Amino acid sequence: MSIAPVDHRKKRMLIQKVDELPALPVTLMEIIRVAGDPDATANDLAQVISKDQSISSMLLRLVNSAFYGHFRSISSISRAIVILGFQTVKSLALGASIFHSSRESRGNALDWDKFWVHSLAVAAFSKKLSSKVDVMGDIDSETVFVSGLLHDVGKVVFNNYFSEEYKEVTTTARKDKQWIRTVEEDLMGIDHCEAGQYLASKWHFPPPVIEAVAFHHDPGKPENKSGTMAALTHVADFSCNQIGIGASGNEKDPELDEVAINILGLGDGKLADVTTEIENEREAIESFGIE
Repeated sequence: MSIAPVDHRKKRMLIQKVDELPALPVTLMEIIRVAGDPDATANDLAQVISKDQSISSMLLRLVNSAFYGHFRSISSISRAIVILGFQTVKSLALGASIFHSSRESRGNALDWDKFWVHSLAVAAFSKKLSSKVDVMGDIDSETVFVSGLLHDVGKVVFNNYFSEEYKEVTTTARKDKQWIRTVEEDLMGIDHCEAGQYLASKWHFPPPVIEAVAFHHDPGKPENKSGTMAALTHVADFSCNQIGIGASGNEKDPELDEVAINILGLGDGKLADVTTEIENEREAIESFGIE
């Protein structure tokens, strides 16, 4: 397959459509606000979360899953919040809102359950790896988790709002063994990193999350001034693709950018250690699928 030059008109049209996507749901914005209030209690947050059945269901399934390993069933939202913590709940609520769209509005270009598992694995891997490097600065562990969870949010946009076009992208990439980004640019005029960057900026995500979304395939890009979050997410994404937890929709073997290794100062077997830890948690991560 020969790759055509970027169709700038097509690109402008797609960006315009992304700009027209709805803002974050009111309930999610309220969850983010309450979770960030130092005076808020678990009951305060539970009252807000209870307004959204999909988020409530997701949190209860998570806290009762093998991922957290509790032996007694947790049926209370407020108890789940106490166990998981405010920031984890905020992170997962964000993921639930974006990933858990209704089946009617969800496209079928991606294997949705495997894609969710991949995203969750990258989030868990990123969080573990961040504790083993000394370059994170003031980026907290929950920002790291969200960055991993939402790094491919551009694919979510394509799959749900441009489903027919994206089905052609994934089919072509698989058939011709092309990088999915290359085919996205050819057929849609924009790749999932750029589309995700527009959406993340529109939704006012924190700068480190926007960086991860935009540059997780290009951690050494000149315009990516920091590089830390993009590098961390790149390594986590590569590793989870390599060991095959979930599926990102890319059929080609992953490639590790040495720039990311240098930015993070990875050495002394740190990457291998985290990979082993995630491998040991594979069953728990894979058990937390999407309904």
